[in-house]
Amino acid sequence: MSYKIFKIGEYIRRNLHNPPTKEMICEKFSITDYSLRKGFKENFGLNFGEYTRNQKIKTAARLLNNSDHLISTISECVGFRNHSRFAEAFRNQYGLNPKLFRDVCKGDSDDISCFGQNVYES
Repeated sequence: MSYKIFKIGEYIRRNLHNPPTKEMICEKFSITDYSLRKGFKENFGLNFGEYTRNQKIKTAARLLNNSDHLISTISECVGFRNHSRFAEAFRNQYGLNPKLFRDVCKGDSDDISCFGQNVYES
């Protein structure tokens, strides 16, 4: 079971630009909703939505730290259609808005755990 859940996690990370729904995942990976929910909680300590949002924000943090892309472009790249919601979700995870995070952490490869969270972990 764990292998399948980790493969699903990998699939989600590769498709953040167009995040799959729980229903799509269940169909694609032939897994029940219950098994998916249970597997995510057991393996990642998060529910499906929390895991997906967490991956979006961590990917955005890496892009903010390592690129000059517009914040709106990064927001869309990680699957947020609403830039205000992106900024709110980012602020909830890192305690800063995306622009301030970029200004403080940009290119700081010596401190990849900017603000206590390793932005390079899956």
